[in-house]
Amino acid sequence: MKAREPGLQFYVDKLGRNEQFSFIRYGDGEWSCILQRLTRTGSGSQKFSPGLRKALEDSISVKRSGAYYRAMNPGRIERCRFLPQVEAWLASNAPGLDWHQCTIFYKASFRGQLFPIVKELKRHRVVVVGPKWLEALPFASEFVQVRSHNCWQDADAIFAQLRDLKDVVIAFSAGPATKVLIHRLQPILGEHSWLIDFGSVWDPYCGIKSRKYHKGLTPEILRRNMTGK
Repeated sequence: MKAREPGLQFYVDKLGRNEQFSFIRYGDGEWSCILQRLTRTGSGSQKFSPGLRKALEDSISVKRSGAYYRAMNPGRIERCRFLPQVEAWLASNAPGLDWHQCTIFYKASFRGQLFPIVKELKRHRVVVVGPKWLEALPFASEFVQVRSHNCWQDADAIFAQLRDLKDVVIAFSAGPATKVLIHRLQPILGEHSWLIDFGSVWDPYCGIKSRKYHKGLTPEILRRNMTGK
């Protein structure tokens, strides 16, 4: 199984040309929920439930039109030793999907190459959806706070807060609930807004190193990614 890697500039250019798209990342946590391998995400931020599993399944198997990019990292799934199960599930439930590589944002962050998309975000009205600490992001025009743990229980309320927005970039960092929210919102907002799943990429810019790779982000890299200098 392969995932397309068009490069960071592909997404930057779409923002620059005002070409709307949605980008949804499926990691080993989401697949563990779908395949009923575990009872929660690896970080412990979200407990799994039958309702969440069904909603995640629908977010992959139910078709969406337009620039709707589902993304994952097949190499990571293979290292976790359940790529064959993922491939079998997709063959039965959502054959023929064109997958993007989900590591594009965090790899750019780690390499000090994230500023181009930060620069574009600063040109737009950005609504950040995530835990309290992300309110400090300098490009956040508006902020919708979610629980740092188990925010799936509030998915309907979060959806209601977002569904009437227009001409915005919604930057999601809400765990597995993000995938379902983007799937539900895209038919409503997709013609005029961007729905982007950034995962945990912004945490270290707000003083929270929530992933192992964050430890390698020096102050110099963090500054370069936010300011270009």
